[in-house]
Amino acid sequence: MNKSRTTVTPRKIPAQARSRATVEAIIQATTYILTKVGWEGLTTNAIAERAGVNIGSLYQFFPNKEAVIAELQRRHAAATRTDLLNALEVLPGQPSLREALTMIVEMIVAEHRIAPALHKAIHEELPRTVRQEDHEKDHMQRQFSDVLRPFMKNVPDPDLSIYLMGIAAHAIIHTVTADRPQLLGDQRFITEVVTLLENYLYRQNGDRT
Repeated sequence: MNKSRTTVTPRKIPAQARSRATVEAIIQATTYILTKVGWEGLTTNAIAERAGVNIGSLYQFFPNKEAVIAELQRRHAAATRTDLLNALEVLPGQPSLREALTMIVEMIVAEHRIAPALHKAIHEELPRTVRQEDHEKDHMQRQFSDVLRPFMKNVPDPDLSIYLMGIAAHAIIHTVTADRPQLLGDQRFITEVVTLLENYLYRQNGDRT
């Protein structure tokens, strides 16, 4: 028998300060449990207990633990894109391709370095139906698109190139986060990822200079 897809949409958006504080506590409790215990230990009762809220208060905003995870991941993606756009606004003039790529890669790596255990739990322990990997990949591709469009004047298919670069960066950084998180603090890792992406884009432009 086929099961219907789990609903991951919040029941309602908190409007009052007290409601927002409740949701924040739920998100923080979820992050803690997922990082310290893992998916198997993540239940709505455990979240409510850790957050110090009544289970009814949790269900007032989220229908299940999957919806809490989805909200956590949405916040994760929105915060990263906001940071990137803010960084773009303060850059003096037009950056070089290498500067632009370095800015993107450093920002993504820094975000993963803050909580590698959380990222590992999301990408290794959560069931595939709960992860929002497609959403995150689209988010990463938008990041690349925002920054790299000016460098793609001679690229035959900019959308395809951005898509492939997003997949490559996503795969590399998440694999390193899971397998060798100590590399996230190594500048050589950032340099290698930037060089890989830079060489690909130069080739697509028909130029290696």
